[in-house]
Amino acid sequence: MNDELLKTFKSPGAAYRGKPFWAWNGRLEEGELRRQIRLMRQMGLGGFCMHSRAGLVTPYLSDEWFRLVNACVDEARKQGMEAWLYDEDRWPSGAAGGLVTRQAKYRQRFLRMEPVRSFRWSRDVLAAFTAELTGDLAARNVRPLARGKRPARLADGETYLVFRLVTAARSDWYNGATYLDALSHEAVSQFIKITHRAYAKRCGHEFGKTISAIFCDEPNHGLMLADETASEGAPQGAVHVPWTPKFPAIFRKRHGYDILPHIVEVFFEVDGQAVTPACYHYHDCVTHLFVDAYARQIDEWCERAGIAFTGHVLAEDTLASQSVFVGSAMRFYEHMRWPGIDMLTECWRGYGTAKQLASAARQFGRRWRMTEIYGCTGWDFAFAGHKAIGDWQAALGINMRCQHLSWYTMEGEAKRDYPASIFYQSPWWDLYPKVEDYFARIHAVMTRGAEVRDLLVIHPVESVWVQLKKQWLRDPRRINEYDQMLAELSDSLLSQHVDFDYGDEELLARHGSVRRQGESSVLKVGKAAYKAVVVPPLITMRATTLELL
Repeated sequence: MNDELLKTFKSPGAAYRGKPFWAWNGRLEEGELRRQIRLMRQMGLGGFCMHSRAGLVTPYLSDEWFRLVNACVDEARKQGMEAWLYDEDRWPSGAAGGLVTRQAKYRQRFLRMEPVRSFRWSRDVLAAFTAELTGDLAARNVRPLARGKRPARLADGETYLVFRLVTAARSDWYNGATYLDALSHEAVSQFIKITHRAYAKRCGHEFGKTISAIFCDEPNHGLMLADETASEGAPQGAVHVPWTPKFPAIFRKRHGYDILPHIVEVFFEVDGQAVTPACYHYHDCVTHLFVDAYARQIDEWCERAGIAFTGHVLAEDTLASQSVFVGSAMRFYEHMRWPGIDMLTECWRGYGTAKQLASAARQFGRRWRMTEIYGCTGWDFAFAGHKAIGDWQAALGINMRCQHLSWYTMEGEAKRDYPASIFYQSPWWDLYPKVEDYFARIHAVMTRGAEVRDLLVIHPVESVWVQLKKQWLRDPRRINEYDQMLAELSDSLLSQHVDFDYGDEELLARHGSVRRQGESSVLKVGKAAYKAVVVPPLITMRATTLELL
């Protein structure tokens, strides 16, 4: 070990140490905030992420809020620590606690499919069809209805399929508003204006110094194929998918045809066709809009401001869950300087989640890979558990821990906010440097040198997209078995000490190329190179992937 690395190993700096979520709840006071930062320093922590949580009394993004944020940044600077910003009032990131979505045009939208016996045309009805349905499995004899004309009388066995644009219901969680239309560039731009630009105006003098990053928590494009039967005004069997008013125009520009005449294919197998281009292209376009509107815009703003865009998306764990909420987590990671994952509880089997992150991070040259860790573990969670969860994630390439969570106070609702508190409320708090020093040294070593992974595994998330139909809500076994296939493939390779990266097909299309290397060829993906490729059982494969292979 050279002298420079030995020095880092003995006394790792703040960058290598944990930065827990600091749960800001109750009424905040500057003196107590500063005192708690000094306690964090005693625990061996390298910083903290200031997180608005349930029970907060100080108004979010108010003058008082920013005064206290700046006080904490000042104390962090004095203690040689980092202070991360958190971009939301609770979670998921995007609505700014309802400040963005007070304006109806920025609210989350869905396209609701309604199987009904009668209907009338209205502005919110985008398309309508007659069809014969076989339960939730299939549709046949699908016929479009001319817009504005009186619907034809239904024949025996037929149903109207009405596709209606709806806005998400208001919720107390968003302070009487809704979540953001994360597929809309204009809505996300408004979120940046209200949140990120406000922080830059009030705290920007410390950007790139004490304030090194801003954390996004669980952004998503909305639930895919959500059962709306219990919603007000929704008929029996209604199901919705993510939508935005500009979706049809963007879809036509991206794929060259209109989606609405084919929209039934997103919900049902039509005339015996299990896989259709329209269903595949719908999911691709939703994923593209979510990544481009949300991740790319925020990442570019953060880069200009001199801070890192970090955090994690919602439900990135399995092929099914990410297909339902974000499309493809790896495509989102391309636009994060410090990409991250969420690893709640001590029991969750998240090897594939960590692998996705480490793969994209390596391909795009991202040094830091973050994990929100230890949430929902409980008061009896021992240091051995802290070590065990951190160890397997380090083995899979994760080198930055954001612990969940440290409470400002246990008053009121706060005491039920996902314990245990990794802070002074726990009797072992002053012994925590034992855990923190261990991981700081490991992560210091991990950031030196280069990873060696010569094998690429084609990531099959797009093969799940075409299996997501209305029937999946009733019988998820087929997709669950497909998820299990990928887990078994991963386990087989890792148990034989064959390390690998995943390759997202859309990223391969834009960043993949075949190059000569000595006597052989390698597949280059961004900054990574691979000598061999494993193709798991796929239902779809992009022509660009086939050409590279």
